[in-house]
Amino acid sequence: DIAVPKNDEWLTQVDLSLVPNLPVRPVGSGTCKAAKCDGSDNDKCFETCGNKAIPSDMYGCPRPLEWALTFDDGPSQYTGELLDYLDSLGIKATFCVMGSNVKQYPQFVKRAHESGHLIASHTYSHPHLMSLTNEQIINEIKATEEAVFDVTGFRPSYVRPPYGEADERVKALLKTMGYKILMWNVDPTDYDVYSLPFGGDMIQSAFRKAADGKDTGLNALNDPGYISLQHDLYKESVQQVPEVVKYLTSKGYRFVTVAECTKEED
Repeated sequence: DIAVPKNDEWLTQVDLSLVPNLPVRPVGSGTCKAAKCDGSDNDKCFETCGNKAIPSDMYGCPRPLEWALTFDDGPSQYTGELLDYLDSLGIKATFCVMGSNVKQYPQFVKRAHESGHLIASHTYSHPHLMSLTNEQIINEIKATEEAVFDVTGFRPSYVRPPYGEADERVKALLKTMGYKILMWNVDPTDYDVYSLPFGGDMIQSAFRKAADGKDTGLNALNDPGYISLQHDLYKESVQQVPEVVKYLTSKGYRFVTVAECTKEED
């Protein structure tokens, strides 16, 4: 249980008239046994399928041979090891941080920012946002924003909703707060396989299949480039990064932050 900071002033800074008046969805209400997940029932079956994508959502990079490595749920005790490796090669990644962990490991957020990595928000306590009120969501986002700002002097402009869950109400609220919605189109499910005997092979397989042009089943907007999801919360996942980088490099991919990924070419 994580206590999320609250500040009444944060609530006055958001124009809720721009947010659809949709009901809060209880956790578990989006699980469907026979979901089609073809866009027709995604918002009903959001926990099974993920919410229906809209054009402004970020799932992948719009240019081929660009790859944005992203890491969720940190920082953690393993983030320093990951930064050592990325910085040794000059690779810039995107860290979707939890505000509560920023408070615990501020040195890694400061270092990542100063090294040129992008810091994005992943809320303060990692809740199911669709199960929160607008006011609770504002506190989650603002508390994380303040935690990052206190360490770096920088305020995130990208947010990854926990579990990828965000309906029309949640997306409108986040956008009203000035955030871009960051999703992904490659998921090695490291959170689920990292402790398995062959977890490393399973993580590598997801990257190899995507790099080899095989359908990931997650490329909602048919982007030619990729945004992959990992977690710097697990040592086993962090240790897979060198092999991931080696393989993607051999396939001609260039590593970018999600901000660089969406930047218009000159």
